[in-house]
Amino acid sequence: MQQDIRLISVDMDGTFLNPKGKVSLRNLEAAKKAQEAGIVFSIATGRFYENAAIGALDMGLNCPIISLNGAKISAAPLGRVIASHYMSIESAMQAYHVLEELGAPYYVFADRFVGIRSNKDKHHSQLEYGDERMRKETDTRFIYGREACLELIQKGIYKFYVHAYDDLAQLSHIRTTLQSEAKLSVLTQSSISNIEIMPPAIDKGSGIMELAKFLNIPLSQVMAIGDQENDLPMLIKAGLGVAMDNASQLVKDNSDVITLSNANDGVAHAIYTYALGQA
Repeated sequence: MQQDIRLISVDMDGTFLNPKGKVSLRNLEAAKKAQEAGIVFSIATGRFYENAAIGALDMGLNCPIISLNGAKISAAPLGRVIASHYMSIESAMQAYHVLEELGAPYYVFADRFVGIRSNKDKHHSQLEYGDERMRKETDTRFIYGREACLELIQKGIYKFYVHAYDDLAQLSHIRTTLQSEAKLSVLTQSSISNIEIMPPAIDKGSGIMELAKFLNIPLSQVMAIGDQENDLPMLIKAGLGVAMDNASQLVKDNSDVITLSNANDGVAHAIYTYALGQA
């Protein structure tokens, strides 16, 4: 069932990466074979730009990156920035006050800075790559505490990432309060244990639209692959929206086709089947 695909946009966690957070040889091989065939392979992730870039470079992938759910787009890892979209200070401050009142754990993301509300917390990129490597290779710094986060917000941030560990009831309460008190409707999730607060009209759907326009590729020739709520906008916008078998039911219901799970190289299966016609 090969289709005329010129751009592939793939979510990272839960999609391109397996359940252990690693890329399989088969998925990586499929991505590179697509590139060899003249198809643009791109990553579309909620991860912050520098985190996604170092991840792509570690995988040996030179490809466009849609990071921060579409808030920052680049032509290559640590390469030319195509677009940057920040939250307004007013809406960011609204979210900040609600999160502080609720005592919610959160991160804020700015250019080359990650603000971490809790002094006892660490971002997963620190655990995966280490502070020193992130600083040396991407000039990224992690700063802690309420005042540090507030300073970044006032300078300009891309998004909030709110997490509640295993307390899903708390997370639901936080989401409801944000929607009512702060009147923030631009909320999404990359898993059941987080909330992401985005700038208006910015999501992975707007991200693939901007990237496709930059590359002069019609959306009808775009294939998007994902598994969670934050992937839905790009799955809907793309000419072919592909849900992982491990995707949420909402994602499956709003996709054109379903591939194998991320434990079974579902991205490779989709690339070979729909883009390369080699299934």
